[in-house]
Amino acid sequence: ASGDNTVKLWNRNGQLLQTLQGHSDSVWGVAFSPDGQTIASASGDNTVKLWNRNGQLLQTLQGHSDSVNSVIFSPDGQTIASASDDKTVKLWNLNLDVDDLMVKGCAWVRDYLQNNPNVSDSDKRLCDDIGTRRE
Repeated sequence: ASGDNTVKLWNRNGQLLQTLQGHSDSVWGVAFSPDGQTIASASGDNTVKLWNRNGQLLQTLQGHSDSVNSVIFSPDGQTIASASDDKTVKLWNLNLDVDDLMVKGCAWVRDYLQNNPNVSDSDKRLCDDIGTRRE
């Protein structure tokens, strides 16, 4: 992690392997995923970036409102925790697909849909087939 807005990957002999470029401010923290295939970087540009070992940017996680100082993967590699000067820690789920999002969304709104008198009968059935299969 570097003040020049990059992440540098080195081998044990001190040979530079890759320079990861894409942050617009200092990089404060770096973490490898448990399988060693993904690198997360935390930056003063308020983002966490995910990279492969070849230096290709995979994803940018946005949501902090101030500098991100540290990042760590969960032991299973499915979640990242990031800590920021905005006084928050955010958890990022890396393996959600559309079906997972639908299941989680319906779980959150199911009670509202079923019990709100202003919701139409057709809207009450929106989540009938979703959520029961994977919750």
